Amino acid sequence: MGAAAGFHLHFYQPPRENPWLGLPSREVSAWPFHDWNERITAECYRAMVAVELAGGDGAPELYEPLGRSSVDVGPTLQHWLDRYAPDVGDALTDQVTSAPGGAPDLVLAAPLVHAILPLARPEDQSRLVAWGIADYQHRYGVAPRGMWLPETAVDLATLAVLADQGIEFTVLMANQARRVRAPGGAWVPVDEASLDTSRAYRVTLDDGASITVVFGQPDLSRRVAFGGLIADGVHLADVMADAARASDGMVLVVADGETYGHHHHFGDLGMCWALRRLEREHGLATSLGTWLRGETPTWEVELAAVSAWSCAHGVERWRSDCGCVTGEQPGWSLDWRAPLREALDWLRATLGPRIDEALASRVRSPDAALADYGRVIAGTVLPAAFVVEHAVEPPDDAATEWVLELCEAYRNVLYSFTSCAWFFADPGEIETAIVLRYAAVAIDAVRRLLGEDVEAAFVERLAPVRSTNHGIAGEAIWRRAVDLVRTTDERVGAAAAAEFATCGLAARTSRGHYDLAVARDDDVLVVTTTHRPTTRRRTVEFRVRRTGPFDWRVTYGNGREGVFTTADFGEDVVARLAMSALGGEGSVDVDQALSQLAAQLLARPATPEDERALVALAGAARVVSPIGQAAVRRALLATLATRESKGWGEELVGLATVLDGGPVGG
Repeated sequence: MGAAAGFHLHFYQPPRENPWLGLPSREVSAWPFHDWNERITAECYRAMVAVELAGGDGAPELYEPLGRSSVDVGPTLQHWLDRYAPDVGDALTDQVTSAPGGAPDLVLAAPLVHAILPLARPEDQSRLVAWGIADYQHRYGVAPRGMWLPETAVDLATLAVLADQGIEFTVLMANQARRVRAPGGAWVPVDEASLDTSRAYRVTLDDGASITVVFGQPDLSRRVAFGGLIADGVHLADVMADAARASDGMVLVVADGETYGHHHHFGDLGMCWALRRLEREHGLATSLGTWLRGETPTWEVELAAVSAWSCAHGVERWRSDCGCVTGEQPGWSLDWRAPLREALDWLRATLGPRIDEALASRVRSPDAALADYGRVIAGTVLPAAFVVEHAVEPPDDAATEWVLELCEAYRNVLYSFTSCAWFFADPGEIETAIVLRYAAVAIDAVRRLLGEDVEAAFVERLAPVRSTNHGIAGEAIWRRAVDLVRTTDERVGAAAAAEFATCGLAARTSRGHYDLAVARDDDVLVVTTTHRPTTRRRTVEFRVRRTGPFDWRVTYGNGREGVFTTADFGEDVVARLAMSALGGEGSVDVDQALSQLAAQLLARPATPEDERALVALAGAARVVSPIGQAAVRRALLATLATRESKGWGEELVGLATVLDGGPVGG
């Protein structure tokens, strides 16, 4: 096809939901946004849908880069966009499906979970790839041609899995190649500087099959991602065009999609200036997939035995103290990586066979069922219908629930291998907490379904995992990650009862993974919770009593079975309760509630319940408005002035630290 130049945009975020509930957890470090997905969407994803550029006549033009580039969107991010930023997801779908060649030419699939595939078990590799393909087919209605590998982590076995499932090509970086050969020629050693990245290569697999690999241009990719090259789109386009014509091949700049607006503010403008100039001034094709349709790779490449784009030591970044790290401080250690990997590998080796064995009593083939479960995750097939397809005999409700619970347990095990947990310097932060929560969900499910409790043994294996930043290790890291967000059907039901009793008709009928139905019988609230992924349904009677301005007590089983208080409900529920308490039944005015609370705290000493309400309200909105930010500041100052202990808990310290970029009150 000749010369072409463009960008590959790798968009990805880890799953940020509380995995028990299916609702995003508040991340105070993303302030004033609720979480990092919200913040990055505002800074990057939404901007990338259509970028305003100056037209030739001086009039503004909305330029749509997604339909002219090579793109992959990690499924965990795509699922979040579907629910919380559907305008972004819909725009991507519209742009790529309406472009020549459609989605297969523009969008690469990705494994469902951003796991390091060379470190995964063969069956897990196969299922993650199958799930990613199922998600792609559900979204675009066609099979993908290409697949992005998380962190471009690759070995021959991983490429064989892709080829076996119909994937034609993937994108790697130049440092991952070891030698090349022309048709009929001898092997020639290469490195990042000497590899010709303008051509497509063929990798021959052990069974004689092959797969195509395209390499990002290393110098330009690095200068765009980590330098200032993206600031001048015109210059960048001219450099790319000159290189493409000189090689009569493809010049592909490969970087995180978040580069363009989040890592580099206004980077979306620079990229779009470059893309438009490549297309209109230089007359070059800009889509990798379109260029590949005109290419038949004749050169072969041999890759490093195992490699990734963000680790100079293969894939050691995700299992050892190799020195590759982001965010390390003097005196810190990375010796926590190996025991974290070993603990999760142990959990997979322990739970995986038990899940397969239990499934075998209900489905014809556990392997086929788990490989096909991606269609359920994608939404292509309803959970109950999936069980009917795979069941040994027609299932009743209990059997359907059983099979789905086991499939979900396995899915959560795989989610616990999300690569971000090892990427950064300290295991006490958000990324490691995310994977530990998914591990906890799987542990809870196996305990409930099979009567086997492996939590203590797993946590014991976490003992060497130490957080220098927080001065905690092992069990304390586990408790910090899990305890405040862990939930049960009864806890969800109790929260629904409190919300119904306080918010009236404004009470929600769904919450994350759960559908909720509440009926009143005198002073009893009968709550039915239905967990949609597993069809699990529970009905419990609750009694609700309000014991303070922001304090509720919910009992069930005549009070003998259990008691839940406000601390058990979750921040999303506490915020709704507080809004009704401060603004009237059914109020959802966050700004008004924050202002009212700040006014109250100026007139009376703050209580722990006040602080819980403040934290919940501060995270209730997708982005805290200037009015809300001012109210939070007033409330924090009032709390500091009146609280008897003259100190704050960790949550309030976190709010104070991020508000205006520094602690309130010095």
